[in-house]
Amino acid sequence: MTSYHWLAAFGAVNILDAMLTLYAMRQGASEANPLMRAAMRVMPPAVALLAVKGAYVVAVAVMLAEAARWLPWRWRAASSIC
Repeated sequence: MTSYHWLAAFGAVNILDAMLTLYAMRQGASEANPLMRAAMRVMPPAVALLAVKGAYVVAVAVMLAEAARWLPWRWRAASSIC
């Protein structure tokens, strides 16, 4: 898998997580993460989730962009050891 595939998978999982969290909250659940709970007190839950999940995806995208040139080398090193 390329770094773009990993980023797409990470983004998809975060979108599903946000959707399931909103669904659970509509059914009466509460947020367990104290930082997210505090953010949801200040702004609507959908906006808080979008902000946090968006920050996660941007952070991982920056990390993958930096690590992308090293991934093939690391994969070859790891596969040669195994």
